[in-house]
Amino acid sequence: MKRTAILLALALTSSAAFAGGLSKQYKNWDRTPESYFLTNAERSQWKKVRTDADAEKFIQEYKEKRGPEFEKMLGERVAVADKYFSSGSTKGSETLRGKVIIVFGPPSAIEQGNGGSRGPGVDPNSQGLGGGDKGGGGLTMSSGGASPIGSAPAAPTNVRVPTMTFRYDAEHAPKAIGKPFIAEVNMISPAYQEPTDAFELNAKFEAVAEASTHPEPAPAPKEAPPQPASQN
Repeated sequence: MKRTAILLALALTSSAAFAGGLSKQYKNWDRTPESYFLTNAERSQWKKVRTDADAEKFIQEYKEKRGPEFEKMLGERVAVADKYFSSGSTKGSETLRGKVIIVFGPPSAIEQGNGGSRGPGVDPNSQGLGGGDKGGGGLTMSSGGASPIGSAPAAPTNVRVPTMTFRYDAEHAPKAIGKPFIAEVNMISPAYQEPTDAFELNAKFEAVAEASTHPEPAPAPKEAPPQPASQN
């Protein structure tokens, strides 16, 4: 009798698994570069997606909100991040420094620093920054983790690590931010980085993501100047 009950439970579990749930194609979509412009609200909505059909609809609407030039812009920035920041099997676009230039665009300058302190208790896979909870430092709300795809390598805390600083002057700063700023990351490794100020960087990611849902209309094509009448 006990064996029959166990088999029945396994059968029901398997049936539920096949009846719904996201396939491998979509399961971690919210941790990919394509999702970097998700707003807080959209991330909450994504967590409720249960089927591939709903995922496809969600992603289509996500792109449509951001206008016809969004996919082209995203592809170009992902290519740049992959070209300059890839390390081994880790694509540059799947790291925090890659996300910085994908979301904010090309900086006016990039500087290498001798190091900041990697504080204790930072959990890059924490869900703490989602929904206003102030626990954790992993930027989960907007990037799916300090390194959007990977997990933190083992490393001692309270030690100085090299930094990379992205500077955005008034010309290069996204309009959603509207003023010069810097984005600094701790270079734990070429494949993994953590923000030096998680809440500030996350707030900027959110501002740009929110603005992306209201793209500026493409400028109207300029009319050709009237041609002078030919004189015979």
